[in-house]
Amino acid sequence: MKDDLLDRLARENGTVMLSDLHGYISRERICDAVEKIPPEDYTLEEWEEAAGYILGKKPPHFRTAQAARRYLCNCLRRF
Repeated sequence: MKDDLLDRLARENGTVMLSDLHGYISRERICDAVEKIPPEDYTLEEWEEAAGYILGKKPPHFRTAQAARRYLCNCLRRF
């Protein structure tokens, strides 16, 4: 069974605590990890959930997992 997307991002950033994705890890580093994950590895809903959790706000609804992944990275790079 594959990892949950948020669990995978936490693990790939060297932490076991999901809450560390809220600011204890640099946004640039999280984005680098996100960009290495093919969008098709996770459902659209998983990408939207990850974006909402990491960004701390409800993301818009997307048509594709790729669009949600791109939105997450774009928001992370703005800070």
